[in-house]
Amino acid sequence: MKSLNKTLAAVALSLVAAGSAFAGDAADDLSNRTPFAGSLTRAEVQADYFAAAKNGPLVTEAFVFAGNTVPQGPSRDRAEVRAEAVQTTRTHVVHELMM
Repeated sequence: MKSLNKTLAAVALSLVAAGSAFAGDAADDLSNRTPFAGSLTRAEVQADYFAAAKNGPLVTEAFVFAGNTVPQGPSRDRAEVRAEAVQTTRTHVVHELMM
């Protein structure tokens, strides 16, 4: 029983030591960063934002390019899509090219 207590104490001690090592690593990462100091005040940034919003729609996505649009094509009604699904289930063919 005493050896079990010693083993548990050793495991607990090693876990505490490992946790403190990871905490030190996080502090090192933060100390290597250079602080950011903006040149505009909060009021100036807000004024620029409201002026841009007044002049037109704002781009709210960071990933915008010409190919990022959804293609628009002829739409199909529910009955047509359902009929295609039933046919696919019966024939076990998902697409014509997969024959």
